[in-house]
Amino acid sequence: MKNLVLISLCLLLLSGCSLFLFNDLHMISRTPDERQDVLSWFQGDADRYLYQATIDIYGNHFSGLLIIKPFSEDSYRTLFITQLGIKIFDMEFFSGGDFKLHYCLDELNRRSIIKTLRNDISLMLENVSKTGRIKIMQEGQTGRMIIKFKGKTGVRYCLIDDKSNKINELIQTRCLLKKLNIRFYSSEGIEPDSISISNYINKLNIHLIKLNEIEP
Repeated sequence: MKNLVLISLCLLLLSGCSLFLFNDLHMISRTPDERQDVLSWFQGDADRYLYQATIDIYGNHFSGLLIIKPFSEDSYRTLFITQLGIKIFDMEFFSGGDFKLHYCLDELNRRSIIKTLRNDISLMLENVSKTGRIKIMQEGQTGRMIIKFKGKTGVRYCLIDDKSNKINELIQTRCLLKKLNIRFYSSEGIEPDSISISNYINKLNIHLIKLNEIEP
């Protein structure tokens, strides 16, 4: 009897934490013609995106402006400066996952912090991966479409908005624990009015509020 209980528990754990995150989740099949690429929020016509930003990481608090500059598909540069123009970090993300750190304030220039910022900001910027182990699922109670992707940094669940075909929420898990949560809020479905990033393991919180630039 004890062995049966242990086996059942192991099977439950191995099945993944989607059982605990979602209700009545089941696979759905789509033909290639029915599958639409899930679009990044930052691949529009805008030359750049400007956000008022607050970042809390490992006990450090910063506030200022985050500028996102898209160059091409899945390639971006992000600059975080204070209201006085002091540069906090300058990072560039390339298609295929390559990364270049142009600058980081000495206070944050530690390998663990750079790695956390790189992972979390890149997930905010990029599309759902079109390669790897991808499953398309649907939650029975809400009808939400969810794309599950297994990568090197854990399992990623992307909750997709039916109208905009963009991500409303991204959840990353590791070892059955909820590691990261990114939420996108948009009133018009064009670009996010605000974004929140919560990394529960690496103690990172980012909150972004869109600023509308006035044309001269």
